[in-house]
Amino acid sequence: MRVTRLDIPDALGTPNSAAFEEMVGVLNGIVVDLWGDDDFVETADQALAAHREQDYVERIVFVAIEEGTIVGRVEAIFPLDEDSETVSLLVDVVPALRGRGIGAALLAKGEELAADGGRRVVSAYTEHPVRTLEGADRLVRAPAGTAGLPASSRDVRFALRHGYRLGQIERSSELHLPLPPEREAGLTMTPGGFRLVSWWGAAPNDLLERFAAMKARMSTDIPQGGIAVDPEDWDGERVRSQERTLVARGEPLLVTAAVHEATGEIAAYTELAVPADGTKAEQYDTLVARAHRGHRLGTAVKLRNIQELGRLAPHIRRILTWNADENDPMLAINRAFGFRPHALTGHWQKTVG
Repeated sequence: MRVTRLDIPDALGTPNSAAFEEMVGVLNGIVVDLWGDDDFVETADQALAAHREQDYVERIVFVAIEEGTIVGRVEAIFPLDEDSETVSLLVDVVPALRGRGIGAALLAKGEELAADGGRRVVSAYTEHPVRTLEGADRLVRAPAGTAGLPASSRDVRFALRHGYRLGQIERSSELHLPLPPEREAGLTMTPGGFRLVSWWGAAPNDLLERFAAMKARMSTDIPQGGIAVDPEDWDGERVRSQERTLVARGEPLLVTAAVHEATGEIAAYTELAVPADGTKAEQYDTLVARAHRGHRLGTAVKLRNIQELGRLAPHIRRILTWNADENDPMLAINRAFGFRPHALTGHWQKTVG
């Protein structure tokens, strides 16, 4: 087995893209094995669009090759914001070959990349579908929140064995659409002093910089449990860059924002990545500015966005969302909409410098 860097091709369907396309297929097999469905399967086009965008994050990929076949990968994601100290590592190994040191070799390569890049904090993640959480007799808990990850999980044991600590748990929740009429009626409200604005694909020019300012707050205003998080710098061009990438992936963002009429600032917003086919949309950001909390703006923007989703993309029948386990206000909003548990994600960190 050898670990080697994977070059990101300029285009698919060329000799230079064969290894990248093979890696995408391997990763798709891994996620189907984990989840039991194709919810997180990516096309090679979608994966390439994400990896070609390197203006705000740098992605470095190494793959493990055994007998000429890719059997695992590590992807190091470096935020390029000024003074960033963290790097995220995504480590995956073909299920049938786990327990042979491939994951450890890939993780070591990722930590080497972190050190070479001058990053002090390494993040890694474990995914736990709800069906794997039943009957766990011992749990590993984060500093905040009430959930726990099964201590018997192979991935949990791997993280602990390599010196990582569990900093935060995210709850993944699923909502089936459409909303029952009585539930929608119970959620409907008009927040006084605010107007709701929705867009799909591209933010209006007159709201662009205000929207960017709100997106910058996502890295500082949301619950962070026991993890180190780098503040993100956002401006209008970074918003446009994200929009272009998601359009290239075939899943443009549907956004609803609450604009404070007295000041014109964006007080809250929520995003859904909406694919042209399939039945699942994914919730990206949802944030209410601290100065405007207590007006049910989270409920208002989420409901309007779901209503717009039904109008613009009626083929979508499910929404998946992720929230910090300690984010009680947003979890309460989700329960009011009818979201049900889907999975837990462990955010693990290790200080290396």
